[in-house]
Amino acid sequence: MRSLHCTVLLALLVVVGACTPRPAERQPEQAQQTATAPVAGEVEPAELARVQGISVGRDDAPVVIYEFADFQCPACAQFASFGTPYIKEQYVEAGTVRYVHYDFPLVSIHPHAFLGARAARCANEQGRFWEYHDTLYEEQRAWADADDALPLFVRYAEGAGLEREPFETCLRSDRYAVEVTRNMQLGQSLGVPGTPTIFVNGKRANIRSLEDLDRIIREEAGMGAGTGM
Repeated sequence: MRSLHCTVLLALLVVVGACTPRPAERQPEQAQQTATAPVAGEVEPAELARVQGISVGRDDAPVVIYEFADFQCPACAQFASFGTPYIKEQYVEAGTVRYVHYDFPLVSIHPHAFLGARAARCANEQGRFWEYHDTLYEEQRAWADADDALPLFVRYAEGAGLEREPFETCLRSDRYAVEVTRNMQLGQSLGVPGTPTIFVNGKRANIRSLEDLDRIIREEAGMGAGTGM
């Protein structure tokens, strides 16, 4: 576990908030046409997390971690390889944390990110969001450089244990464009500067090391000093 601790610490120092949009970030045209969401600031973030986010962990967990992420962001892929598994293993499985994924595709610099977010939500229809989430990050370099990422997203479905036909039907529609757009609006209303951005119990967390992450979680959970290791 000490080796994992050191690896995650180094990863966190590099990745948190590492992908940032261009100054005039815009929603994709499809999202603009289909969005009907209320202003995100009118609803409590915790309520939005239950409605819009994809979560893992107990509903009554004392700590809720919200991650705003972009599937095409290399820093998010790195965090998904180290930080997310650590949180799940140390705190989600113990019932201390509920972990919520929010989509925040940086469409001005990542042209396939919006479709990737929709693809993951299509996977969620079959109860395989987290498996597909991991696959998208593992295969990021391949699809990020593709002219057309959709065929690759469909191909990845089978590897993630999904039935291809309903997944492809979902992806080729505009399903979940509204939900992804609402996630983006929420992030914008909260001042999310880039991805990945982490909130703990509704408060933006300035995480520079694994010790920071452990400390914040334990303080919010009333666990006192120590680490999750």
